This record gives sequence, structure tokens and C-alpha cells, in this order.
Amino acid sequence: MLQGLAHTICVYAKKASGGGGDNTPNAVNWPNTSVTFTKSQYQYFYQAQQISGISTSITLKTEFSNSALVEMYYKVQSTGTVPSSSSDPASNGYTNIRHNDTLTVSNNQYVVFGVQSGTGVTTSSTITVKNNSDGNATLDTFTATKTIP
Repeated sequence: MLQGLAHTICVYAKKASGGGGDNTPNAVNWPNTSVTFTKSQYQYFYQAQQISGISTSITLKTEFSNSALVEMYYKVQSTGTVPSSSSDPASNGYTNIRHNDTLTVSNNQYVVFGVQSGTGVTTSSTITVKNNSDGNATLDTFTATKTIP
């Protein structure tokens, strides 16, 4: 009897303090990406993944193995539609994202990551997307590469 009462008090205290929401989304899988700078024209690669299975907004954090990859963009939106490979992220409402940056997403929204080719050197980075709202649990890891021929 006392154990049941203690459990009830703990659950009530958690809900009263603002906890209790499910902040662990269903599995996501952004693919590895690669873009090539061709004929003096930037190219872009976009990929959307839906965040679902949560009952509260969550904060995601990106970690880059190579912080030299600066041409990475994101957008949180209500559909999985992505721009064409020749469409500039800035003109489509995308925001630059870097190592240890965060973004907030709600249930059934899509997170779209985009990679831009660029001039200079070929650069590759492993991107780890973590759920900052759930003890930095890793949601997915993928590689982004920009190639300069």
C-alpha cells in the first residue's frame, strides 16, 4: 500500500513540475549526403525526416565531427516537401546550422537538413543529431560531404 502511495506521489509531483510529456520521438534516418560544385554553380541536397511520437516540443542539437563544414542548413516545417537541387536555402527560409547548434520541433513536424556545395576544398563531416530534451540521446548520425572537382 505504501509503495503504491509513494509511486502516486512521485508521478503527481513530476506532472505538477511540468514533466510527464513524452519527449522520445520515433526513429529517424537522414541519409548520407553528397553535393558537388559544378560549372561555377552551387548545388544543394535536402532531406526531410518527420519527428513523431512525442507529446511535447523537443530541442535537437547537431554535432559535427568536422566544424569546417559550414554550408549546412535546416528548416522545421509541416510538410516533407524539399526544394530542388539548384534552389538556394536562404531564398527558401532555411537557416545555417553549425556544430552544437539547437533547434526546436513539435510532434509531426519535419526537420529538413540541406547541404550546400562550395568552393575551396572537399569537406566531409559526420553529423550527429541528438535529443537535447532527452539527455542528449542520439537520434541519428549521417555523413555530409561537399565535393570540389
